[in-house]
Amino acid sequence: PAEARASGDGRDAPAGRVLLVSLPRLTWERLDSVDTPRMDEFLAEAALASASTRTVGARTTPGDAYMTIGAGNRTTAAGLLDMGAVLDAEEATEEGTAAEVYQRRMGTAPTGEVLSLEWAQVETRNDQLLYGSTPGSLGQALADAGVAFASIANADDGFTADPRRQGALALLDGDGQAPLGEVGPSLLIADPLAPDGVRMDAEVVTSAATTALDAGAEVLLVEMSDLERAEQSRTVSSEEAADRAYEDALVAADAMFGRLASLAGGPEDLVVLVAPTAPLAQEELTVFAIRSPRTEAGWARSSTTRRDGYVSLTDMAATVTDFLGLEVGEGMSETPVTTVADPAGLSEKVGELVRANDRAVFRDDVVGPLTVAFIVLLVLMLALVAAALRWGPGPSGWLGYLALVVMTIPAATYLGGLLPYSAFSTYTYGLVLLAMAAAVSAVFVALARGVGRGEQQVAPVLVGAFTVAVLAIDVLTGGHLQLDTIFGYSPIVAGRFSGFGNQAFSLISVSALLVACGGWIIAERRGHTRVRLGATIVLFALIVIVVGAPTLGSDVGGVLASVPAFAVCVLLLTGRRIRVRTVAVIGVATVAVLAVFAAIDMARPSESRTHLGRFAQRIVDGDAALILERKLNANLSVLTTTVWTWVIPAALLFLVYLTWRPNNVLRRINEAQPTFRAFGISAITVGLVAWALNDSGVSMPAMMLAVALPYTEVLAIGVLDDRRSTP
Repeated sequence: PAEARASGDGRDAPAGRVLLVSLPRLTWERLDSVDTPRMDEFLAEAALASASTRTVGARTTPGDAYMTIGAGNRTTAAGLLDMGAVLDAEEATEEGTAAEVYQRRMGTAPTGEVLSLEWAQVETRNDQLLYGSTPGSLGQALADAGVAFASIANADDGFTADPRRQGALALLDGDGQAPLGEVGPSLLIADPLAPDGVRMDAEVVTSAATTALDAGAEVLLVEMSDLERAEQSRTVSSEEAADRAYEDALVAADAMFGRLASLAGGPEDLVVLVAPTAPLAQEELTVFAIRSPRTEAGWARSSTTRRDGYVSLTDMAATVTDFLGLEVGEGMSETPVTTVADPAGLSEKVGELVRANDRAVFRDDVVGPLTVAFIVLLVLMLALVAAALRWGPGPSGWLGYLALVVMTIPAATYLGGLLPYSAFSTYTYGLVLLAMAAAVSAVFVALARGVGRGEQQVAPVLVGAFTVAVLAIDVLTGGHLQLDTIFGYSPIVAGRFSGFGNQAFSLISVSALLVACGGWIIAERRGHTRVRLGATIVLFALIVIVVGAPTLGSDVGGVLASVPAFAVCVLLLTGRRIRVRTVAVIGVATVAVLAVFAAIDMARPSESRTHLGRFAQRIVDGDAALILERKLNANLSVLTTTVWTWVIPAALLFLVYLTWRPNNVLRRINEAQPTFRAFGISAITVGLVAWALNDSGVSMPAMMLAVALPYTEVLAIGVLDDRRSTP
């Protein structure tokens, strides 16, 4: 904690105050294009980051964003007006004063100066989300500790009676109140040339902040609401007029920040600038900066992201309680923002943040079209191979090569992260990835014909080993290729920021099974039977460590899915029968492995724990049923919303075709390649368990099929070639 001082009630408190300044819709590119000398002076001494604004849905509304900041966990707003009905207690409404309306709806008399009139709705809605979040957790933690706080915000449009004061939601207690602050129309002044005909009155805002601080507020939130009004004006203004309005609002916000910093922005204070919402045009990364006696000029990060230069809205609440030396509130993520020093200049760091946002936006723009193109290519390959098996003569050699290309594309998408995205369109980037996969596959085909002596298993095993190597080496070196790649993860989507994403786990697990099973038969045919079991166990052990280690993959579902699949694979390769007792032993071993990783993570300080440790802590806290229910709901939702769902029926039809044809290709594959059965059963095991235990649902086994199906196609083409050579 910061240097302590004795407060009026004898409680030890930090010497400084907390100033939270909200800058709606602000990106680093927008900030860099406007002259903001007061903010620039602050930013030069602060730690910077891109803020991920994702909460619950694909689009983050102001209500969602501010509720999430106040809960310290993913939360959503409720009500037709996005929870904007936050009023001063004595403010008049059609139903009486805000205090009277609040008392009727909540059943208790209010005690605060700022009240949410829709709080009952938001509590009901968030109970249904199954995230375990508690709206108003930050404000309640402050209130329980006797820390006074205040909210100042008003983004009303000036023409309608519908309030837009969501900014105050970030600092309300568990009953939807703030003891101090001001959100009423007195904050605004008429300006016929400003968006919606009003703007914030700098003198009144400064006076409201001074009054709150003089009344004992130690935490102050101020929303630069003119930025929200300017952004909303885009729906009725020309692009030029909207851009000018936003720039003017940002210049005014810079002057306002200078006034606020003189009140509560000294070197002993915690000052946070955050843009809780992205521009209306699309979701983007936004501005975040932090300065306190314990931070260093450089980069901000948290245990949520585990990446320098990235933070999440869910980190804001814990950052405040950590500075004040308080316990985190109920349901709050214990992930305070920390900093890493970097002597680079402000312009250099801002430039890097702008480029990071550009890459994230490009990735999110191309992921849909290129994923669909890949799935179409995969299904087309199934049709071509089925046709070749049906009609016999044809270019089977080219079909085998094309199957290897399809199998290599997923690994190529990660290597595509090394490319400068700014040089490509969606179409040209897709062609480059295809060319990369084709080149790598050609090398492996040549190796299979030369060093591999034409053995049919060699080329697909090389592709599998290549995929394993790309993913494992990447995670061992920081996971840079996981971020902003097609089958990696996006900081805008914010499902993950580090470690293994679900699709990466799908690829490395099924590729490891392919390498083990294909390598097993290759070793047998070359007389290396003594080392193959040891090599297989070592491979699987290394994959489990890479997937589950807290500082590497930290993938809970990956450990739970890979350990039983790898165990089944080893048992089948060694000719062991799998009984009910065997399944029980495998289950116990899986839980034990996960427990070891979780214990390692939980032994670290709470602010340093990864997703794995936080998951284990929630299990200890009795939230297992809540987590499983949420994952089940997510699974059902993904099943009907993702294009990956179409891979499953296509794969089933292809496998049925291989099984029921008169010449029974699947049986012939098993006869020619005895380890294919072990691969199939263990791949089904990892796919089904991953499907059941991860939020990504059906997309995980579908991604595994992107490796398993081309592998099956290569072996099926081998059956076709054998049939041709038989008189």
